[in-house]
Amino acid sequence: MLHDRGFTQRNPRIGSLDVESYQDFVIGFRGFTYGPLDKAAGQRAGEILDDLRLNDPQAPLSQFKQPLQDDPLIGTRVRAWLSSQQLMWKRVLEHFEQHSDKYLGDMEATDESGPGSLELNTGMDMPEYTKHEIHLQPGGYTGNDFSGPLYHYGTNAFYKGENDDDQHHIALAQKIVLPADGKVSRVVDLGSGIARLTIALAERFPDAEVWGLDIGGPLVRYAHKRAVEMGVPVHFAQRLAEDTKFESDSVDLVTSYILFHEVTPEAARAICAEAFRILRPGGVFDVTDFHTGDAAVREPYMRFKRYIDHVYNAERWSHDFVYSDFLQILRDVGFEVEKGENRHWGIGVYIARKPE
Repeated sequence: MLHDRGFTQRNPRIGSLDVESYQDFVIGFRGFTYGPLDKAAGQRAGEILDDLRLNDPQAPLSQFKQPLQDDPLIGTRVRAWLSSQQLMWKRVLEHFEQHSDKYLGDMEATDESGPGSLELNTGMDMPEYTKHEIHLQPGGYTGNDFSGPLYHYGTNAFYKGENDDDQHHIALAQKIVLPADGKVSRVVDLGSGIARLTIALAERFPDAEVWGLDIGGPLVRYAHKRAVEMGVPVHFAQRLAEDTKFESDSVDLVTSYILFHEVTPEAARAICAEAFRILRPGGVFDVTDFHTGDAAVREPYMRFKRYIDHVYNAERWSHDFVYSDFLQILRDVGFEVEKGENRHWGIGVYIARKPE
């Protein structure tokens, strides 16, 4: 049975108490996995590393990966974490598929509505990397009609119930760095997803023309529905971040949130070059993503978990990104770059300015 269950503060509650209670269980399970279970597994990892006499934080992963992976306690933590990833999608997707006529009809009803606009390019040639099932999300961001709402309600469990009203993204939007002259007339959010950050940026800059670009057509379609229902004017387009279609020197501010570790190294460089091209002199590219190079976490157990995430959570290119030098990549395309202060969860911030 599908019900109108009202709103939290900002977003509609999913139309099933059963699904919401299931997600509450997943949140609790993830809390246990990332809390007591991870702490115990970390202690066990320390004992194994001591036995191996691997006190060097720069020790190659190959020297300790298999002993950690073979340990029953650490293996239990890995299995619990992986199961939590799979569970946070399962029941939500079943719900949307069960009520597909209703939910697809709701999106269709807002496709041509304002404020803002929606551009879908369903017949475009999409690079193979864009079809990847990131985070094990069924269909990925491009291959399921319900990728948008599935990502929205599934990742509420990922955020452990702490972002149901876009709290993280609203706070992030307030910290985005502006051009030195303070002028913001056009904003482009690359890899905008379901527009949690994009809508928050439009709220921060109500007089600006704000765009959200994502290769995931189902994501931008759902993002547009959200913006229309919230009455926030945002323009959404299904486009590649490395081929935005904007004129050169026409954008004041470009943003991206956890985009780069999900794309190939070649795409990452192309996206940086495209951001540089479309920004006006003095414009800012504000990037939130993992630390890279020498700033990346080097502690062995953390590196082991990053490897596990890379292999089992479909984070196919995260290793390439983390072990690259993203600051240098930005400099190579022409930016003047500095590291910003961490905004949440220790995720890195890169502030890239196009020279005047």
